[in-house]
Amino acid sequence: MSDERLILSSATPGEHRIDDIAVVNVDGAPLVVCTGFPTLWSWAPMQDEWQERPLAYAFAEDPLAAEYPDAENGIDSVAVAVSDGRVVVAAGGDEQGAAIWDLNSGELLRGTTYDEPYVSSIATVAGEGPPLFVASSGVHWDGARVRGLSREESPVELDAGSIWGLATVSIDGRALIVGGGEEGVEVWDATNGEQVASFHVDEETAYAVALSQLDGRPVVVAGTASGKVYVFDLTGDDADEPIREPSTGHEGCVNALDVAVVGDRPVAVTGGEDGTVRIWDLASGRQIGPPLTGHNWSVEAVVVTTMHDRAVAVTAGRDGVVRVWDLTL
Repeated sequence: MSDERLILSSATPGEHRIDDIAVVNVDGAPLVVCTGFPTLWSWAPMQDEWQERPLAYAFAEDPLAAEYPDAENGIDSVAVAVSDGRVVVAAGGDEQGAAIWDLNSGELLRGTTYDEPYVSSIATVAGEGPPLFVASSGVHWDGARVRGLSREESPVELDAGSIWGLATVSIDGRALIVGGGEEGVEVWDATNGEQVASFHVDEETAYAVALSQLDGRPVVVAGTASGKVYVFDLTGDDADEPIREPSTGHEGCVNALDVAVVGDRPVAVTGGEDGTVRIWDLASGRQIGPPLTGHNWSVEAVVVTTMHDRAVAVTAGRDGVVRVWDLTL
């Protein structure tokens, strides 16, 4: 067991499963936003306080909405950002397109329509300026779309196959998006949708992805359906090959991952179908310590953030529990 790393643990009200989480810093403290409920909920870990977050119906602006007066949101993917002092949340699901709300008031800022692509993954685009979000649709639609708060601006289309996992990073002022799917891993420029790179993962589906840096160069990290963790050099000449053999340890799919630099060591944190959370040294590919085994069902979400100036991993999944792990031990 590795519970010495466990800082906090809190079950959702009603013990609902959690399909996704996003973390945003509000007044110097992390706020965790959770999906998997009939409505959205947030958890303030510093106070261990849960709050229900009702949201206006995402299809309210579609004329067809009048035909479904009792319909409710069905969201299981979420991203958050801070804009002009307020927290905005973008979310969707496997039967609902991406929409954007004010988290505190529940006001719909940018709705969706019944013919919009459904959502398998959504992420906040890294960078300065007004918030942007990127959403993909898995098997429902190919590619991904970048959109902001303004209804007047058309989405930026990212040309790709089925994308299941998304992540973003800003490198030298350039916002990059990485997507993992059935055809491997692809990287785009968020501004114009131009493809920057693509990688194969031995004909596996990549369900979880992230962007990090290793020895001063950008790298792409991908977790696959068979439990492998790949690392690719984004600027290398032999870009289609991983920098080493993939790391193994999970039994079953890697559902989620995030990256961090702990001290001066780049690491990846993965959550798996086997219910474990694992920490990996990106330089060597080796697992750091034993697996973190607090969850008793599949881990669906992993987000790295800071608490009390310490790097922590926030994890959640089908057991309906959010756990916070110390990454500095």
